[in-house]
Amino acid sequence: MRADGLPESAILAFKHSYEQWASGATGLIPESEIEPATEVPSLADVKASTTANPALLKETVVLKLNGGLGTSMGLDFAKSLLEVKGSDTFLDLTAKQVMAMRKEHKANVRFILMNSFSTSADTMKYLSKYPEIVSDPDLEFVQNKVPKIDAETKLPGEWAKNPNCEWCPPGHGDLYAALEGSGTLDKLLAAGVKYMFVSNSDNLGATLDMELLTYFAEKDLSFMMECAERTENDKKGGHLCVKNGQLILRESAQCADEDEAAFQDITKHRFFNTNNLWVRLDRLKEEIVKAGGFIPLPMIKNAKTIDPKDDASTKVIQLETAMGAAIECFAGSGAVCVDRTRFAPVKKCNDLLMLRSDAYVVTPDSRLLLAPGMPKAPVMKLDSKKYKLVQSLESALALGVPSLKECTELEVKGYVHFSRRCIFKGKVSIKNDSPEPKVLPPGTYENTKVDVTSAPGLGALMPMKVPTEPIEGQKPGTSGLRKKTQVFMTGNYLHNFVQSTFNTVKASGADMGDKTLVVGGDGRYFNPEAIQIIIKMAVANGISHIAIGQDGLLSTPAVSAVIRERGPSYMKSFGAFILTASHNPGGPSEDFGIKYNVENGVSSNYERKQAWIS
Repeated sequence: MRADGLPESAILAFKHSYEQWASGATGLIPESEIEPATEVPSLADVKASTTANPALLKETVVLKLNGGLGTSMGLDFAKSLLEVKGSDTFLDLTAKQVMAMRKEHKANVRFILMNSFSTSADTMKYLSKYPEIVSDPDLEFVQNKVPKIDAETKLPGEWAKNPNCEWCPPGHGDLYAALEGSGTLDKLLAAGVKYMFVSNSDNLGATLDMELLTYFAEKDLSFMMECAERTENDKKGGHLCVKNGQLILRESAQCADEDEAAFQDITKHRFFNTNNLWVRLDRLKEEIVKAGGFIPLPMIKNAKTIDPKDDASTKVIQLETAMGAAIECFAGSGAVCVDRTRFAPVKKCNDLLMLRSDAYVVTPDSRLLLAPGMPKAPVMKLDSKKYKLVQSLESALALGVPSLKECTELEVKGYVHFSRRCIFKGKVSIKNDSPEPKVLPPGTYENTKVDVTSAPGLGALMPMKVPTEPIEGQKPGTSGLRKKTQVFMTGNYLHNFVQSTFNTVKASGADMGDKTLVVGGDGRYFNPEAIQIIIKMAVANGISHIAIGQDGLLSTPAVSAVIRERGPSYMKSFGAFILTASHNPGGPSEDFGIKYNVENGVSSNYERKQAWIS
């Protein structure tokens, strides 16, 4: 860790976790050792008894955790850059919230991001559209990383195929080590900053509340957690409890199997951590010094493989900590039970659909609130397999976002596409048992069950199996496959070549499902028809992103450039078909050609497999 330039605070925190694990500690918190948290004041009580003190703003900093990539939702860029309402991303709305508060209180409310090595560059570039925000030289600090531990040797895991896999994030408990190690904590204290409000970047309900800030200051608390009443949807999340008279946080990974029923009993353990935290920075510094340079958080152990995409790779242990667990490190800690307006995170496509719909509205100060007249958010039950990735949800919403402002529960089984003219009221259930997506017809659906299994589907886009046979002499040379145009136009000649290429690319392990296929040519005779064939076969092979040159035109150098310079993962190319016969003449009686370029932009001479089209 020192060789990689990590600060001493991060090393000490990891050492603490490692020694807990190596000594045989499980990190589990037995049910027999805790009691339910009961004496938790409500936000309503706090607001009723507290008069906001705006003078505290000059001693306050707002911090957003922005290190996540949203990989569980199919993203490989900062999750905060995901569009959530119209064209506004989480980051847009957060920046606007900060600017609105500065304007309202005529004070320079301090704002800081904890980015990761993966999110820093994209985030800072995006924020350049807000000069008022990005002009602060101390706008960000970067969280740390820790080594994965070989489960057998207890040494740092090694993976020569991809050394980046040898490291992992240490969990959001790294907040305290990163604040200390980056020098940010000392800078804030030197500037007279005393209070810090922390929340996740994907929780747009978590804004700086003046009554909560004042309550935190007047009660002279060192640490305060915003918690909320648990529901059935929250029963697997960490809960607040009491151990030896001290408030603590117990996460699901810290619960033994035999205690699972008690852990999920929402009538017993009523409060869960929203990850909205208030921290006294001077006392945080005191605790860091007292412990020898770090905050000694309880260790959370996660068993993984060193390469998350390879189940056969080395088994490792990832040691993490939770920032909310610091509640047990402060004698003067407390909690407040807030309502759901302060907790609206996006963890799954369920949440994203709900926020994008008319069930939520954006306030003038850029907060997201339930639409007027809605007593609570609708229960969302999208098919977890069909709508796991953002790309799948985007496809399903290509015709617009359905209305949910009068919906209490929406359940969708199978893959269904919606439109802005679909209106859901009450409890609605939609089922599609067919293998192809179905489009729900426009209309109002109220307290009903709809089965679209037998409805018209994608029609021509529905994959079909076509029998074929190997074609003699269909083997590409150094410049691809070139024949007379009439040969390519005969039977399955082009189809065979395209499918055998797809088969070989699949076998090579290329990411055809999430990345893009580039298609273009030099505009010779049969170019448009050939591109149509390739598009249809690409869709049938599960390719969801295709980049086609305007009017089907893309030169070989242009294709190579496009392959190399695309953006997020779904825009990056796994390869390209180029329809060209170079300097050879074109026309109905002349030459036509096709070649395949791999993901580094160069031509491929794969040994293509002659295969049955499927």
